[in-house]
Amino acid sequence: MNRLAASRALAKCCDVDGCAIGLPFGPKHFKFFHKAVEFLDCKMRYSTCRIGVSLAGLAFSIDSLWERCVVNRLNLHIDESGSQDFSEGRYIVAVVLHDHSANIADPIDRYECRLSIAGLPNIPFHGKDLLHGNQDYAAVSPGDRKRLLAQFARFVRKLPFSFFVLRYGVSDARNREELEARIRRDLALFVFDRLPYFQLFDVIAVYYDNGQGAVSIALRDALDFALAKNVADYRDADPSARRLLQVADYICTVVRVSDDYDAGRQTKTHERFFGNRRSFMQSFKKQLERKLFN
Repeated sequence: MNRLAASRALAKCCDVDGCAIGLPFGPKHFKFFHKAVEFLDCKMRYSTCRIGVSLAGLAFSIDSLWERCVVNRLNLHIDESGSQDFSEGRYIVAVVLHDHSANIADPIDRYECRLSIAGLPNIPFHGKDLLHGNQDYAAVSPGDRKRLLAQFARFVRKLPFSFFVLRYGVSDARNREELEARIRRDLALFVFDRLPYFQLFDVIAVYYDNGQGAVSIALRDALDFALAKNVADYRDADPSARRLLQVADYICTVVRVSDDYDAGRQTKTHERFFGNRRSFMQSFKKQLERKLFN
């Protein structure tokens, strides 16, 4: 077993927003996992919960199972806003970077606790739906939607992450193929310019909801080219279950609204939720810019 194989095995065991989970092991998997732990000399802290594990068809309980493994892993969460045909005049890609060793479970718990105390629904953040009262927000009043936005903005400020954004307009690409090539080039350049940072990690886990094909293909090509094919680990992502994907959505929302204020295209909906341009800059944009990846 080499270091990369061991890291990837352990990374898959620590995959719920910073907290470890148990997996259904067979005899071979169980033996492999212990070899991986021994190889990487993982430090573990134990939980008091009982987790059932099936081994060779026999169910038994493990009273003390790891809650978190220290794995040298970087998580990337990607979301996009706009259409590839530029029917909205722009296309935005937000990438959230999270060092897996940085705890996000506690900020998530505090955020959900604040929602409960305030009597607000725990709805996965989606900027467009929140602003316009669609989908999960259809039964939520405008006042409560504004409070949800404020709570999520506060939550974002407390999270340990960084981000970067790629932005494209109609002058940057004439069709999907050109857009895909441009995104692939820009992502590869971004990684190459910061290669020493990315090389600190044995595994880079990429979470993307596969909403539009251009980003998915470009992201895979760029990371495979810049980092080597066996480093990036691509995973299906459900935005309703992963808070950091919702953070990427929030970033797209703030960038989109910022463009509208700068161009004087703000609507009554913008002003209802974000206030005037000065209020938006102070309470949302400048707060978010503190998280920019340098």
